[in-house]
Amino acid sequence: MVRIYVFLQIILLSTFYSCHAAYISKADAAVLQKFWRYANKHQLSEKVISERITTIAVFFMNTPYKSNTLNATKKELPIINLRELDCVTFVENVLALSLLPEYSDKSIDDFVKNIVKIRYRNGKIEDYTSRLHYSSDWIYEMNRQEILTDITQFAGGIKFYPQINFMSKNYEKYPPIKNDCKLRAKIKAIETTVNERTYHYIQKEKVAASYHLIKSGDVVLITTTIKGLDTSHMGFAFKQQGKTYLLHASSEKKKIVISKQVLQEYLAGNRTQSGVMIARSSKAMAK
Repeated sequence: MVRIYVFLQIILLSTFYSCHAAYISKADAAVLQKFWRYANKHQLSEKVISERITTIAVFFMNTPYKSNTLNATKKELPIINLRELDCVTFVENVLALSLLPEYSDKSIDDFVKNIVKIRYRNGKIEDYTSRLHYSSDWIYEMNRQEILTDITQFAGGIKFYPQINFMSKNYEKYPPIKNDCKLRAKIKAIETTVNERTYHYIQKEKVAASYHLIKSGDVVLITTTIKGLDTSHMGFAFKQQGKTYLLHASSEKKKIVISKQVLQEYLAGNRTQSGVMIARSSKAMAK
């Protein structure tokens, strides 16, 4: 009986891991193993969601920065890369891990499902255009799915009407739509839809006045003056000794860092950054 039980356990584990073989590499599985130990040490499952987010974000401190990791395959897949992160994948992975029911290998399937919910419109992979490429579209979708709540207006934001067209205007920069006119048309339609919505943003010179309304673990989306784009960067608010910083994947530092300057000063140092949009975990809002 013992041998049969062990044999069945091996079959079940093999089946479980084979389901994720296309998504979780051995190197990323090793990162997850390290993370499970970290999560249990910090009793992550006992923490409220905002504390989970901050604790998980800190786990990735000093992880190398790398862009375009989501364009590594021709077919649209839920690519997982926990070893190298850009600002978007950093936020995605932290949020996906924060929503897990428990922290062990049993949660790998839920982790991949969470990535899909966070990265794709309606939580479904259809093609390249189902990925949420624009941050304003992403925050709208996260709000609709009740994963995040856009609190920008209530934190002192004013109306913001993004006029996005960067992808359709520069389609040759994006291989999946470069030679596919149908996908380009879909991207254009998405841009039109986003441009018809009203958003809010906090002007960068007024961010300090909203510090008391921004909490650790809030998602910070940085708006931009670059023509055709809505935002140019994102990360998490990080409170330290009563001050508000940005915990983010820095292309300048080439790793995950906490900004040396407080958030408003960080924004002031970049002429194309115009302000911020703030989103909070919907679970935190329900408390």
